[in-house]
Amino acid sequence: MILAVDAFNLATDRRGMGRYVRGALSGLQALGEADVRFVVRDRREAQDLAVEFDCPVIEPRDLRGTRADAVWFPWNGMRFDPHAPSIVTIHDPFAFTYPDKNLVARIREQTPIRRALRKAGAIATNSRWTAAELQRLFQTPAQRITVVPHAIEPFWHSVAPENRAPYVLLVAAPEERKNMRLLCGAFDAAFAGEEVELIVVGELRPADERAFRAMRAKRRHVAAGDTELRELYSGALAVAVPSLAEGYGITAIEAMACGAPVVAANAGALPETCAGAALLAAPDDRDAWRDALRRIRNDGALRARLKAAGSERVAQQDPLAPARAMLGIAHGLVR
Repeated sequence: MILAVDAFNLATDRRGMGRYVRGALSGLQALGEADVRFVVRDRREAQDLAVEFDCPVIEPRDLRGTRADAVWFPWNGMRFDPHAPSIVTIHDPFAFTYPDKNLVARIREQTPIRRALRKAGAIATNSRWTAAELQRLFQTPAQRITVVPHAIEPFWHSVAPENRAPYVLLVAAPEERKNMRLLCGAFDAAFAGEEVELIVVGELRPADERAFRAMRAKRRHVAAGDTELRELYSGALAVAVPSLAEGYGITAIEAMACGAPVVAANAGALPETCAGAALLAAPDDRDAWRDALRRIRNDGALRARLKAAGSERVAQQDPLAPARAMLGIAHGLVR
């Protein structure tokens, strides 16, 4: 099977969607059942991909004359005409439920998703929650949607951490739904004047940066690549995921794979993703988060149970499952 893959964002996206796509591509390579071709905006922009992947590249216009059995769009929408049966992975509905305040940005984010929902032969999502949201928001028939969860990459495993004072880790992003300010308030209420530190990795919105700087508790904002992030996961007292909504919540699974206890919001797909292996708290209840963080710090037996449950949750994942599912969808479209 010739499977063309929209690789427009592949060189630059190394979080969230980028992790998902790389895992699926690794699985496709391991299975050896598809001839994968990357669709790029411009061949001259594909040099970075050649370092990481051994796949031929084409441009969207080439799809008219290059036979592809199916085209996979893994980036939350359809941005060019596939000229073949198509699969679109929609990771979340947040372009609509948390729309950008800027009209131009909002249209740019929403239009590829609307096009995908109209034209795609099949829709893939990475959680039952996202599938239900697509049915609720757009009346997408359930039979068009296949849930294809993430599979954790082998890179994410426990390593020897640095000798640090106890800390809670947050992997941030500049989005309101990440709920940073609630965590700042809960952490202050739990640990102001104590040795426990809040370490934040990732970009913050200006409002979240102000809330972070106003904290009385110990806190630090650090830059970290994947190797440093893995070490921070491995040594954390807990990893906090307080989001108002997540389409999957890959941070929680990465943390579990590295042996960290997870405290997560009982919202969006997080309960589904964590599957009983995290301590959950309501994302609008600062006192519940304060109490959860204190429990994690004070209860060694709880931390041990969460670590064991997280390890078991990760062990349940099949790293080839996303690739197998994608191939199954593609074969179903071309029969």
